[in-house]
Amino acid sequence: MKKLLTIIAIASLFVSCIKTKGDISMTYDKAQAIYGDLDSLRSLPFLIQKQPLENPKSFFISRDYILVGERNKGIHIYDNIDMQNPQRMSFIQIPHNREFYVKDNFLYAETLYDFIKIDITDVYNPVLVSRAENVFWETQYNDKGQALIGFHFDRVTESFEINSPEAKAIKKEGKLFLDYKKNVIPESLIPTSFTGVYATGKGTLNRISVDYDHIYVISDKKLHVIQDGNVITKVNEKNISAGSETIYTANNRIYIGSTTDMAILNANNPSNPTRISSLEHTESCDPVLPYGNVAYYTLRSVANEGCNDIGENTLNVVDLSNEHEPTVLESIELDSPYGMTMVMNYLLVGQGANGLTIFNAVNPSQIVEVMHVNNVEAFDVMLHPLHSNIIIVSNSTGLQQFQVNWNTLQFTPLGQIVYN
Repeated sequence: MKKLLTIIAIASLFVSCIKTKGDISMTYDKAQAIYGDLDSLRSLPFLIQKQPLENPKSFFISRDYILVGERNKGIHIYDNIDMQNPQRMSFIQIPHNREFYVKDNFLYAETLYDFIKIDITDVYNPVLVSRAENVFWETQYNDKGQALIGFHFDRVTESFEINSPEAKAIKKEGKLFLDYKKNVIPESLIPTSFTGVYATGKGTLNRISVDYDHIYVISDKKLHVIQDGNVITKVNEKNISAGSETIYTANNRIYIGSTTDMAILNANNPSNPTRISSLEHTESCDPVLPYGNVAYYTLRSVANEGCNDIGENTLNVVDLSNEHEPTVLESIELDSPYGMTMVMNYLLVGQGANGLTIFNAVNPSQIVEVMHVNNVEAFDVMLHPLHSNIIIVSNSTGLQQFQVNWNTLQFTPLGQIVYN
């Protein structure tokens, strides 16, 4: 009995040492809601004079111009007729834009709560084709009827009750979104463009894809399906893996890369894509490039980019001959793989500061490394739409164009766009 009392006393002492009440000091990103006139933002003119290049993100290369996204503000237009000396000309104003996609002569972009389609047949005279309002979230208002249009962020240290909703939210997200009453707004109710979720540009690092007369947009856990045409309309929304980052469409299939898997969806009914299978992997950042009966996906493990720092750094070759059970044929160790492109039977893989690696992909399922370019910093890689011997890469300082001799694999630098 004495022994039992001793055990109870020790257990009681242990429980009493777990602090469940009182205050805790926490450092976090405090986001205070900004409200304004949503109709005025929606009616802003698209084309304005050129703006400073301050916070660039995605990019797109066309036959004679380059588009560079300016985070939260819109898109810079560069004249690229002289590839040795691209010139910033004008600016397409799209409030709170983080992602855009170009197909044919149309630009597709998310903006605030909406998704828009713009005719850029004349890129210096952009014309709105259609706007689908509240595609991602319903508009939130304050007590004066003004719409939530953004947040002001401050890094602060404050005290909270240990188990308060505020403390729980900060522990989970590292930030706190507050409405006009200073009440916490769950991050699930906030448009992605407000929360800071984004990815780099076109190529294999997209969050938007346009195919099968539909527009597909991924957020963290959702695939938004929008009917394309003269009037764009949201027609569906599908649950996908948490941490979804990239999307690629090909051959009536949708490939989605997340931090934990590569998913394949059947788009034979493009308005209602259905999941075929998924291939799980260690927690890493994951772009996907399908190519015939195989798919390539890279896994990158970098802690300060939101990826797990104990994961893989590999290029993986996946057999899709049985897409219900995709299997990894080979995993190739790399340093820091990012985006990819296929050119002239060569697979080019950007490795950021670690260069550009080139594989011979004549046999797509058995690729062979043929060259590594150390003096080229490359994150995403894109082929020029008209010139198969011109590629453009994104790097930490901007965009760099190269002329490539595919017989000798000689890279000749052309003009570049340097970020301020």
